[in-house]
Amino acid sequence: MDSPPRRRVVLLTTSILVGMAGFAVARCSSEGDRESSSPALLLVTLDTFRADYLGSAGHPRIRTPWLDRLARRGIHWTEAVSAIPLTTPSHATILSGRSPRSHGLLKNRMRLPDAVRTLPQHLGEAGYRTGAVVSSRLVLGPEFGLDRGFDAYEIVDPEGRPASGEGAFATAAARAWMARAGGSHSFLWVHYFDAHLPYLPPKPWDRLYLADPDAVGRARAHDLQASMRDEGDIDRELVAAQTALYASEVSFLDHCVGELVKQAAPAATPTTFLVTADHGEGLYEHDRYFGHDILLYETSLRVPLIVSSVGGDPTSRAVGGKLVREPARTVDIAPTFAGLAGVSGASFEGRDLLRDPPPTGDALQFVAETHPSRDKATPTYALRTMSHKVVWEPRARRRELYDLALDPGERNDLSDDPPRHLEVLAEDLERDRRVRPVGTPRTIDEMGGGVTEDVREALRSLGYAD
Repeated sequence: MDSPPRRRVVLLTTSILVGMAGFAVARCSSEGDRESSSPALLLVTLDTFRADYLGSAGHPRIRTPWLDRLARRGIHWTEAVSAIPLTTPSHATILSGRSPRSHGLLKNRMRLPDAVRTLPQHLGEAGYRTGAVVSSRLVLGPEFGLDRGFDAYEIVDPEGRPASGEGAFATAAARAWMARAGGSHSFLWVHYFDAHLPYLPPKPWDRLYLADPDAVGRARAHDLQASMRDEGDIDRELVAAQTALYASEVSFLDHCVGELVKQAAPAATPTTFLVTADHGEGLYEHDRYFGHDILLYETSLRVPLIVSSVGGDPTSRAVGGKLVREPARTVDIAPTFAGLAGVSGASFEGRDLLRDPPPTGDALQFVAETHPSRDKATPTYALRTMSHKVVWEPRARRRELYDLALDPGERNDLSDDPPRHLEVLAEDLERDRRVRPVGTPRTIDEMGGGVTEDVREALRSLGYAD
């Protein structure tokens, strides 16, 4: 394996985490009755990770043995969806348990309003040690307010992007935190950025799905963003090569998660893993885009969601391997962790996936949205049920309607001759926008006088700006 890039580390602490030793065997008892010790809690967010690129989700070719193992011993929600396909807003939803228009952070590089309380704040007040290891200052730096409630917030950035194999640094930092401060009454968030554009998996993963070494070099050297601006001109071999490199990033991230599992497995205190993604990724399925930020197709919205226990006394674990096809959302993650920790009194929009009943009726409707940079596209909204979806881009007056049950790939747009039930969904979506107006979301750059050229170029390298 090639050596990963040198890293630049920024460590922010609000308290000194020392002297943490001795792990107690922990179990959560019945609801509302928690013993004095609790499992270690570990949230892993795999940036830009598609739900269907897991072996446990039925993908016939992609190798994800560690994630599949977690799914086999835990619970795997196969119908989990993100509220917004943008990194900063989506992680705000994951950490706050509130939808984007509720917490108010709608665009990358916006700041979470100070009044919004987060899961780490609630856990800290309950006596938990809290830490974070995140892999991109550009969209997850402390200036955006996502460090709120963490005792330690470590940013592990390569010295320059684009970079290959940077997940190795996030893994090392996370394992160090687990050794130093993990165990009972601990919560760690680990974020990996590797599957994001541009796809640069390290060796030997880069050749897992693309045998021709020259094809790897051509795909890496190609200006994918420039090609996307010239619609219809993309070489299909290049599309296949880029898709293969994305799949390689997925398998590399599986390896990184495996290293965290290895760290947790020998501990006397069990660690409850929750593995998910902030959003998925479009791989040119609709002949219009590699990326995620401007489209609300299922490729961008559906995410993996696995809860599994590692370590501790194996005989005390519940039987795992459960596939759940009821809907789950990233807004459910914070209340689920609060339930695992026995924390009560917190106010979340989502539900505890392990304790609360699944939604029914109108509660099955779910609004997603995206607010990309102004030079790429205008805001777009979607109303999704388990079987149908309506997409509406108001400023462009563009509407799409899909029957997800009959057309899961969203190839057949029914907007020219819509059935009445999809018209009703469209009316519901427009009503939602009137009742919950967006306002004028502003990034910290816009509030500070404009985007610097360095920031603009960094955003452009990740596909977030033209």
